[in-house]
Amino acid sequence: MSDLKKKYRCCSSWKLVVHILDVIWLALILLFQGTVMNYYIITHYSTTNTPYFFFVADFFCLATFIGTLSTAYSHLRKVSAIQNSVISLRRDPPKISHFGLLPLSYVSWLFYVSVLVTKIVIIFSRETLLRSLVPVDFFGPQLLKVTMTLAAIVFLLLLEGHNWSKRGTPRYSYITSTCAKTGIELLDSVALLSILLDDHPHDLTGGMKDLILGIAAFNFFLPALKLYQLSFPDKTIDKRSLLVSVSYYILHLILIDIPFLSIRLYLWFAFGENASMFLMKNILNIILTLRSMYPDLCTIYNVYFTNQGTTNRRPSQKKPEEAFGEEISLADHQKGEPV
Repeated sequence: MSDLKKKYRCCSSWKLVVHILDVIWLALILLFQGTVMNYYIITHYSTTNTPYFFFVADFFCLATFIGTLSTAYSHLRKVSAIQNSVISLRRDPPKISHFGLLPLSYVSWLFYVSVLVTKIVIIFSRETLLRSLVPVDFFGPQLLKVTMTLAAIVFLLLLEGHNWSKRGTPRYSYITSTCAKTGIELLDSVALLSILLDDHPHDLTGGMKDLILGIAAFNFFLPALKLYQLSFPDKTIDKRSLLVSVSYYILHLILIDIPFLSIRLYLWFAFGENASMFLMKNILNIILTLRSMYPDLCTIYNVYFTNQGTTNRRPSQKKPEEAFGEEISLADHQKGEPV
């Protein structure tokens, strides 16, 4: 037991170092992104002091993320100790709330995105502000695009801050896949918003501009569903997590992929806009989502509308401490299930 404790402490110390580095990188990115976005707004609204309050919002975002990652570290350290038998589980695993084990993960993301999207709407809804951006200037449209894409790195650091899974496990693969796919989705939103920075936005109607801004902004909120799904323990994955997954696919299909594809086709044929590689990404997403949702919808039908869902489910063979240790719902994710 002594050797096990030494090994656990060494591993825990290394994970603490990595966790602290994640927090530092996250803080630096938030400060840079918030400062740059605020600069664009402040320089345009130089006659009022109201935009300076965004610095207060940025501070609360930073504090929320630090609190979230601190809570995650404390929880994961306890779970790791239980799984390594360094401490014993003297009571039954706690009943899991509908909000999940670590609700701060998606709450902090929603708060951060609310502040970020507010800034994006303010910037892109002002035609005079967009026209004042000169490509050759440092604070031009290119820096604005890069700054918005930093949201993908924020999501990655937030998600990895909740991940202590061993390499090669289903949960590790799921989180890696979620980071990559969500990052691409956020880049897709920035690419769509870039249309409003091009030379021809004056040819677009006000309704089309609002549509582009609205659906691009909404795409920043959708990753919260993934974080909410990851807050479920393994034993509830057959129901709540499946419903969240199907809801995510439906929302993404109807409100993101189809509208994004339609707008890009319209700009291609109406204005001769260069075809973006994201156009094919939208087509692939539509095909994959339709193919992936069918078995999930069948499972939901069997679970909620027939008796097959309850009769076919196998009882869990895990010990109480192992079930408690699966703090995020991916350890027994079905092989081949889309993520």
